[in-house]
Amino acid sequence: MENQRYDKKKEFYKVTTTDNFVLWMRRYKPRDEQNVSRNPVVLCHGLLANKHSLDFGEEGTDEWNNYSLAAFLYKGGKNNDVKFDVWVPELRGRRSYVEHNLELDMGKTGFNSDMRHWCFDDYVDKDVPAIIQTIKKTYVEEKNFPSKIFWVGMSMGGMLGYAHGETEQGSNDFKGVVTIGSPVAFEYNKANIIKFAKVIAPRRFYFNVNLRSVLEVNPKIMKSFIYQGSNPDNIDEKLLKRYVELGFDNTVSSKIISQFGVFFRHNDFCRFPRYPWAYDFFDKIPFVRKKLGVFSWKKNLFKFKNPLLALAGAADKEAPPEEVKYAVGHVSSKDITYYEFSRFSSFTDIDYGHLDFHLGPRVRDEVYPLIYEWLKKHSDKETLK
Repeated sequence: MENQRYDKKKEFYKVTTTDNFVLWMRRYKPRDEQNVSRNPVVLCHGLLANKHSLDFGEEGTDEWNNYSLAAFLYKGGKNNDVKFDVWVPELRGRRSYVEHNLELDMGKTGFNSDMRHWCFDDYVDKDVPAIIQTIKKTYVEEKNFPSKIFWVGMSMGGMLGYAHGETEQGSNDFKGVVTIGSPVAFEYNKANIIKFAKVIAPRRFYFNVNLRSVLEVNPKIMKSFIYQGSNPDNIDEKLLKRYVELGFDNTVSSKIISQFGVFFRHNDFCRFPRYPWAYDFFDKIPFVRKKLGVFSWKKNLFKFKNPLLALAGAADKEAPPEEVKYAVGHVSSKDITYYEFSRFSSFTDIDYGHLDFHLGPRVRDEVYPLIYEWLKKHSDKETLK
């Protein structure tokens, strides 16, 4: 795996996976090295999104100051307290870093045209390990002890935290995991997009998908997306459209959507079946299912033992509270914190939808401080050199 810093001022890092995809990470390294947690924080985006889901806008802008979790952690929260060394990767298929910040002939990058045959499994097996190894290698080069890493994932990003954390390597890599609206059971979802995914049968032919393009040319779909993905009473529609413009301008493989279709049809969080049609017909027959050999992260949640902070939104149709609580109830972690953002909670008076966790008007007052304090509490006491 290759580690290359491209721009020392903006701190972009090149990550090369074992199958030679090139990914990029933006690093926010605090200047005050006397008050920085030894545990770096990775902020990982969701299924069809990119870095803007947890690091919205460009550094220094109002968007960034108000809606970037990366900015909040990097600056030491509201009180300029302990700061975090924040790393924001983009998984394969994303291009915002390259298009807007880097002018390179990338060769086989995370957004090349031959991307139709990867799925969630590739994120787990290739992208996540490469991201973590790059951070560890950088720490060694800077003469800092390789510390365990905090993994903060929005939606699918949190699912990646569960999947990697179930492994022995992942358990050793993570200091703790924060999931934000991350489903694992696929039994309680209410969004229309779920119904759509259920009917997408896995096939041998896959194509590239750009959600921004689909939404911009279909006003009705855009309106439905806004309603399904957020609580309209807790989000600014203009801001959401701006997010669609930036956050969903990605080229992803339809195979990963097909894999989510498998999740929904079989109420499972599992690897992509080698024989998907056979799996559709025979997964209820135990000996046939065993013969097909489909590994289930859902059934192996008990192997996840890291400290966990799980956030859920009462109005989240894509990851309802029951989905998040399923994970909370099945991991083996001894240190679990669960927050449900609803009008009945003590820290907000409104029900949060899926996108509200990073685009809601009060995230900087209600969501980010809870994440910050949890990370601070669980950090190693020593600071970086």
